[in-house]
Amino acid sequence: MKKNEIAGIMAATACLAFLGGCLSNRCTTVQDSTGARVALQQPAARIVSTVPSNTEILYALGLKDQVVGVTEYCGKTCDTTGKIIVGGWVNPNCEKIRALKPDLIFAFGGAQRKRLDQFRAIAPTYCFEPTTVEETFRVIRDIGRLTRRAPEAKEIIKKQKEVLVRVQAGLFALPSQDRLRVARVFGTSTNVTTAGGRSFLTDVIKRAGGENIFGDEDDDYPQVSFERLAALNPDVLIVHGEKDEVKKKKVAFRESAAFSKLKAVQNDRVLVYSCADICHPNAAIADTIAMVARGLYPGIFNKDNHE
Repeated sequence: MKKNEIAGIMAATACLAFLGGCLSNRCTTVQDSTGARVALQQPAARIVSTVPSNTEILYALGLKDQVVGVTEYCGKTCDTTGKIIVGGWVNPNCEKIRALKPDLIFAFGGAQRKRLDQFRAIAPTYCFEPTTVEETFRVIRDIGRLTRRAPEAKEIIKKQKEVLVRVQAGLFALPSQDRLRVARVFGTSTNVTTAGGRSFLTDVIKRAGGENIFGDEDDDYPQVSFERLAALNPDVLIVHGEKDEVKKKKVAFRESAAFSKLKAVQNDRVLVYSCADICHPNAAIADTIAMVARGLYPGIFNKDNHE
């Protein structure tokens, strides 16, 4: 028998053994954002989260006690007391992760793509890299399945979809020509970093009744020239900053020789949101959409009628 035939038989045998183990232990298999299949024979009980938004999803599912490792930034939005810090989201420490003996690593795309093979050598790894709100809901469902929190995931999604229905009801009578053109920008640098078509923010802006002027960019966070931004001249700029920074952020745009020429700045249509709200595709993503909708159309969405 030839070597390749022997190898094929051995691989098939290993596959059958694995499937048999899955069947006998109610193995759960899902597909992550990269297309990779993630299989667990038992629900995840020791989880490492490598970005804050993932930690927020896990906590929303009631999995705080199962999370053993987090990043240094996760504590800004979640109680990480007693958790092991495995580094930042750009530079997680694989040796620290390995030492925690996780049975699931909940990773993110972007800067972590190059680390996925290292993660997968440690434990089954689910990579989350959403481009739409529906993909975010799918990930919540998947993590619910991998941790036996499917009912909790279903309830989160149900409540979030109820928020979306209320937002869409508010936008129903808004003519398409009156919908605002929006750019998400990261500071006043004239090497403009923005949200492109592969960022979940394009869908967030659309569902909030706006149009991302860079939504046709086949990238998540591309760099564009200020000249291009100025030529498109959006109605609204969305930036991130904490509550005590709102005034300072708006002043920075008004005092910028470049950005002060944009009508969004001249009309005081710079919306400043906490990064925890606008940067995180988490279990409150529909609440983020409602927040943006109120910012874009305060005359339609007010706290009395559209909470």
